[in-house]
Amino acid sequence: MKVNILGAGPAGLYLAILLKQSDRRHQVQVVERNAPDATFGFGVVFSEGSLDELERADYESYIAITESFASWNPLDVRYWGTLTRIRGNVFSGIARQELLRLLQDRADRLGVELVFEREVRSLDPYLDADLVVGADGANSLTRRTYADRFRPELGQHPAKYAWFGADFAFPVFTYIFKETRWGLFQAHCYPYAVDRSTMVVLISEATWRNAGLDEMSEQESLELTQAVFQDDLGEGRRMLGNRSLWINFPWISCASWHSGPVVIMGDAAHTAHFSIGSGTKLALEDAIALARALARWKDDREAALTEFEMERQPVVERLQEASRVSADYFASVQRYFRFQPPQFAYQLMTRTPRITHNNLTARDPQFVREFETWFAGGDGRLVAPPPAFTPLQLREVVLANRIVLTRTGQGAGLVVTSLVAVTPEGRIDPETVLVSDLAPSPTGRGRGGGEEVMISLGHAGARGAMRPRSLGLDLPLPEAERWPLVSASARAYAPWTPVPSEADPAPLIDQFVAAARRVRELGYRLLELDFSRGYLIDSFLLEDRLDFPLQLLEAVRDVWPADLPLGVACSSDSLEAVRAFKAAGVDLVRVLNGQRTWDARTEYGRMYGAAASDRVRNECGVQTIAFGQITTVDEVNTIVAAGRADLCMLDPL
Repeated sequence: MKVNILGAGPAGLYLAILLKQSDRRHQVQVVERNAPDATFGFGVVFSEGSLDELERADYESYIAITESFASWNPLDVRYWGTLTRIRGNVFSGIARQELLRLLQDRADRLGVELVFEREVRSLDPYLDADLVVGADGANSLTRRTYADRFRPELGQHPAKYAWFGADFAFPVFTYIFKETRWGLFQAHCYPYAVDRSTMVVLISEATWRNAGLDEMSEQESLELTQAVFQDDLGEGRRMLGNRSLWINFPWISCASWHSGPVVIMGDAAHTAHFSIGSGTKLALEDAIALARALARWKDDREAALTEFEMERQPVVERLQEASRVSADYFASVQRYFRFQPPQFAYQLMTRTPRITHNNLTARDPQFVREFETWFAGGDGRLVAPPPAFTPLQLREVVLANRIVLTRTGQGAGLVVTSLVAVTPEGRIDPETVLVSDLAPSPTGRGRGGGEEVMISLGHAGARGAMRPRSLGLDLPLPEAERWPLVSASARAYAPWTPVPSEADPAPLIDQFVAAARRVRELGYRLLELDFSRGYLIDSFLLEDRLDFPLQLLEAVRDVWPADLPLGVACSSDSLEAVRAFKAAGVDLVRVLNGQRTWDARTEYGRMYGAAASDRVRNECGVQTIAFGQITTVDEVNTIVAAGRADLCMLDPL
């Protein structure tokens, strides 16, 4: 087979090695615009697990690469002038130039034709091959040439970043967070040689402009950035530049990776944010998968390329999603700057769903043990409960644990009811419980520290007079069985649902106040007002009419005992509204996104509501309940410990 590979980065060179290794008769040419010893950037990093595939694919290059590694186990977080060390994070670094040299040498010995300093302006001269591989990076000519077939989606992350080096080796992978008069500077640092480190510096666009970096030369930018981190570098140590330009990270994904004899891989096909350290790993694994598929389907190129895509795309998509979560974390990390160092480090480690409380415990049991002691009150105890089973105080009510369920008798610290209607006209369907029909509190004052029940009062508004939800969502009752509906405006919730009348706010406030009094008379100590999911009060919020919800909330707070907590269920769409609710006396927010309009589309997935709870909690400074496919106590531990929520609704599948 004749193969033309465009691009002599790690992906292109490694594929050439594997193809020649599998069959020396292959004619493999690699074409590169730069000189063989030219490289930009400094070092690349590999996690421990990413090396297994390399060892199996080509042992000779694996040995050469690993013998050149700088390796470390701990990870340091420098924040608030403190250092937190977390072990069990095995990584290795190597100079990018050294990695390329080793791959070039291996390819040359196998008989690969390496062509350097040739600019590829068109694919036409290379299409005489049986296979053309675009390993030509994020600015891929191959992808642009076949854009109508690959159907790429391109974007940019809003933050700015630049690659720098340092003239010494950091002892371990180190995160540094430095607040300056211009804004926050972050550095992700790792050694790649005995006397060199990579420093990836990340800042917001506002910080970039405030510091004047948008108008500086490369040298001036280097000098300012070094001054920011000089204390962490140490006296006499310097940062290094090598085309260290401030850029935005490019998001790249493609619907298809091949067309006829042309296939793309690595950054040409997909990118993953540098904060999860997987770019080079993904590129090399692409090469391994492509070489394996071509070997399996020797006489059927289309089958081989299809198998390559089917194997790699799901893997890449999962890592891309994790990298987006990680990138968003670092872009919003300043919201966590009120956290104490132990919790800040914990949240950084668990910023993507790939690392949970259990996983972190396996990595560094001492760190987690000390963290759990701190989380439980920091009183020096040797044994502390996991975060999910740490009590939570809300005014004078103490919840035994951080787990929320919808049924009593299951061991939860808090049980939340479904919507309890304040009037018959406020029901969702005929099965909705009315406040007038509520039974006395089954738990009284907690039954010896057990479950507490929180009544969720609400009014369905335009989503009322529906058939029971066991028959389907938002299906109207027959016309003869409906009751009058009201909403903020005379607009139907959905095209097929009845049109409500415009609500009169005054009697509604009286109804909620009377309902709150009855809830307290029945012995309940926690009350929630449901302002979510397109129900009556949410219909006002959707029209940016905050005055009425606030008046209602203040009226209920006035009659609800001052020593008992009051909650609200609402979406995370308006942080201004949440801040107003907190100022009016709300103690707890259950963050419920989705269904605010009939055509809303929520991205469901594992722990999908945790991010919204995190945003509300840490930007509004209010305690929250996270909701949305939280299915294990391990996930509750992780969310609560990381400060993304104070309680979690467990969704046992």
